Amino acid sequence: MITDLEAFCRLFYATTSVPITCYQAPSGNIFSFPSILGNQSLFQNDLSSLFHFQKNPEYYISQSFGYFGSIRSVRDGSFFTVGPVFSTPVSELTIRHFMQEWAIDPEYREEISRFLSNTPLISFNRFLHTLAYLHLSVNDEEIDVGEHFGIENTNAIGEFSTLHSDQVINAKENQHFHNTWDFERRLTQCIQSGDTEKLKAILKATPQLSGGIVADNSLRQEKNIFISMTTLATRSAIAGGMDMEQAYMLSDIYIQECERSQSITQVSALNYSMLTDFTERVAQNKIPQDMSPEIFKCIQFISHHVNEPIQVGDVAEHIGRSRSYLTGKFKKELGFDVSSFIMRCRLEEAKSLLTYSNKTLSEISNYLCFSSQSYFQNVFKKMYGMTPLQYRNHTHKV
Repeated sequence: MITDLEAFCRLFYATTSVPITCYQAPSGNIFSFPSILGNQSLFQNDLSSLFHFQKNPEYYISQSFGYFGSIRSVRDGSFFTVGPVFSTPVSELTIRHFMQEWAIDPEYREEISRFLSNTPLISFNRFLHTLAYLHLSVNDEEIDVGEHFGIENTNAIGEFSTLHSDQVINAKENQHFHNTWDFERRLTQCIQSGDTEKLKAILKATPQLSGGIVADNSLRQEKNIFISMTTLATRSAIAGGMDMEQAYMLSDIYIQECERSQSITQVSALNYSMLTDFTERVAQNKIPQDMSPEIFKCIQFISHHVNEPIQVGDVAEHIGRSRSYLTGKFKKELGFDVSSFIMRCRLEEAKSLLTYSNKTLSEISNYLCFSSQSYFQNVFKKMYGMTPLQYRNHTHKV
């Protein structure tokens, strides 16, 4: 049982950065963290008015797609509101909608922007589990998140099965069948092997494809197909040796750009760029397709820690093997030693930073843990035949 509600809310916010307000009963005291939530002159609409308390805990998703939750104390009637938090970065549009929802005067825009930008990004599933944790803390009762919030509702399966059956019948009657499987298979093989030329040949000679209807208008249809293709390309690139985190981030960037596109032509051009980009990145980091899980794990570890002073021993420790075992196995499977691969990853990261960032040579050298800027310049020139500055100037001209 929580006796000091104000301290509990303060510590919860300090630990999670998730906004929280407590309405204490029967005193009527209100504790808000951060304090901006308690500013009644700012929030002219009461956050507590969102909830009908039909469930405990319950949640609400606002028009600006902010997540809010409530937990009521069964002991004394006090209740907590949690939020807002978002699952995607807060945009100018989000801020505008949020201020409209809560009737916030425009003079507070900068304050609200700072408040929303400082809230953590949390997936919807994680948010529900946060509510379940608070409910356990307040009421000493554990809930099944899926059951309580209706996530595990399987009633819709029957409806989808009926719809699926009807569509199968219609497809047979009209002789309209999907014919994209072989095209997708050949496309993903090109990406996984890093074969850019073959990929371009396949895209150029694309047959008349017949896919499914996945949207209610043409632009949305192309965007949904693009998202599906990006997902396939991401998985194929990872299988081909691309760093997982970089692959997923690249996927996110392309999907975000797709959502901003206003025409089918833009989406189509973006699709070509996306497929080519993933394939070329795999080609640049070509590794054997039959590598062992241990070596794959090593490669991912190295790729994720290029900005740390890792050495061969750190990689061996990561997979729970000896240094000598790792050295022999790495050399046997990939044809070069671990330290060479670590340096290669650092230099590839340097190329990316030189191309896409404004970091100085000194900043890049420090970030990638080179002993000095001169050493960084020397090994870079030895590997690529030009200095980092020459490389930057060359890529910017192109």
